[in-house]
Amino acid sequence: MGRVSQLTPRPSIDPGKTASALSFFKISAIIAGLAMFVLIAEMVLKYGFDNPVLTWWSPVHGVIFMGLVAATFNLGFKVGWELPKMIGIVLASCIPFVAFIIERRTAAEVEPLITAARQ
Repeated sequence: MGRVSQLTPRPSIDPGKTASALSFFKISAIIAGLAMFVLIAEMVLKYGFDNPVLTWWSPVHGVIFMGLVAATFNLGFKVGWELPKMIGIVLASCIPFVAFIIERRTAAEVEPLITAARQ
């Protein structure tokens, strides 16, 4: 049996809307990744040193993460990703440092699609 092409046919994309969605995703992923570090510091302070100084951060981080979820699904629907891929990106973003890796890989995947759609 022959090898299956890794390039999946994608629906035609609107380059302007997709570029905007990618920018929102990139910003959200970076902010969520940084917010994860603050959340880790909050947990170390709270549970390791019994210092509640950053206990207000957990809900803020939750809102930021919901923004990343929205950005992921917004971008995913625009480029034609399947639901398991979008869910995988969201779940992987729960691991410290991984949001930065996902942001780079996603940009590397989507930017050529935007360039091709503009031609």
